[in-house]
Amino acid sequence: METGKTGKYLKYAIGEIVLVVIGILIALQINNWNESAKEQQKESVYLNNLQRDLNDQIASIDQQILYETRFVEDASYLITYYSENGLKNLDSIFFTKLSNLHSRKTFVITDPTYTDLLSSGNINLIKTQNLKDDLIQYYQELERVEKVIQNNNSLLTDQQYGPVFFNLGYFHPDPELNKLNSDKMEFVELRKLYVKELAKTSEDLLSEPNNQLRLMNVINLRHLISLAHLESMQQSKKNTAKLLVELSNISND
Repeated sequence: METGKTGKYLKYAIGEIVLVVIGILIALQINNWNESAKEQQKESVYLNNLQRDLNDQIASIDQQILYETRFVEDASYLITYYSENGLKNLDSIFFTKLSNLHSRKTFVITDPTYTDLLSSGNINLIKTQNLKDDLIQYYQELERVEKVIQNNNSLLTDQQYGPVFFNLGYFHPDPELNKLNSDKMEFVELRKLYVKELAKTSEDLLSEPNNQLRLMNVINLRHLISLAHLESMQQSKKNTAKLLVELSNISND
């Protein structure tokens, strides 16, 4: 102070502080850039994994469509047969299709990446708000479809169709399955003998009008269920394909 150098020291000190602050700001900015780059990398991985899941989902949907189409066709055959012939002179084709309708296909969602995004809180890594909203809406709708098919299979196919079928018909699997027993021809021949008796018993039961009503009611119910499932699956496939295009466009930006 005595030598008049106070101003110089203050300027020097302020300069030092400014340099430190600038250094801190630069370091923070670099850290933010690094964090942003890491988040972008994570987002890219999630987007790729979502596309993988959706492609797997389409394969699953295609399988469901294949099964539901077969159920619709088998039920349509039985309904047409009844309208033209009634329930008499029933052959193995009739009972095979009747048996097929007792089976059903469980639909399962393929969503490991979406589940991870929700459980980890990383859903916010998806920067495009429209995509985030579309993902949530897509999987909510798919979950609804999964529950509807599961409930229909359990409450309608198993508990409604099944008991009537087993009381009035007999189980006759698709002839293609007999190829699995090609090395057991003795069993196949034996089966042919008792099938004739079962078919006669079933036809006798179905000669009763009340039994015809019960059987045709559950066949029509099974037909409607499969039509509804088929429509849901076809719409789900469209929704999945649309979301895949959206993901692909964002990934390529």
